[in-house]
Amino acid sequence: MPKVAKVKDKWKSKKWIDVLAPQVIGNIVVAKIPVNEDASPVGRTVPISLYSIFKENPEYNNIKLILQIVKVEGERAETIIKRIEYAREIYRSMIRRGSSLVEWISTHETNDGYKVRLHVAAFTPERINWSKMKEMRRAMEEKLLEMVPNMTYDQLTNSLLTNKLLDEITNSVKKIYPVKNVILVKMKLLTPLVKERAVEAAY
Repeated sequence: MPKVAKVKDKWKSKKWIDVLAPQVIGNIVVAKIPVNEDASPVGRTVPISLYSIFKENPEYNNIKLILQIVKVEGERAETIIKRIEYAREIYRSMIRRGSSLVEWISTHETNDGYKVRLHVAAFTPERINWSKMKEMRRAMEEKLLEMVPNMTYDQLTNSLLTNKLLDEITNSVKKIYPVKNVILVKMKLLTPLVKERAVEAAY
């Protein structure tokens, strides 16, 4: 009778480790991921919602964070914020007929050497002309050029997640034309830390 080869259970060779949020957002456990004991999880990315950290505000469900593992000690993985993204379907629903969307996308470097790309959007209550939109974009650019190079990367991410930077931009563009709101559409860290690999997480 032929021998039947044993099927190796891959899950038995894995262990689960805790993924920690960066210090800037509390350093709490936000997910658990399976890893092979002979392979490092450094470089993996883990998606979470901001609401999973700060549950007091339901609007935080609209903000997704992509965390990247940069260091592992024992069964705990430290991360950095790789991206911040506003929910695409909510963002699109905010664009109303009879109003204007003013966007600005630019690349900046923090004072500790992290290069980031920022995509900011402002929504006006009614349609405005091209010259007003151009002035508002210039105001966005000037405020970002004024503030971002004077921040560390941690200070920048904290300022974005607490809306402090967006409040500054709002105050600048409102001098040109009233706005309903200003949001961060996306922040992406461009400085390569480690090779990115996606991973499924258990929450």
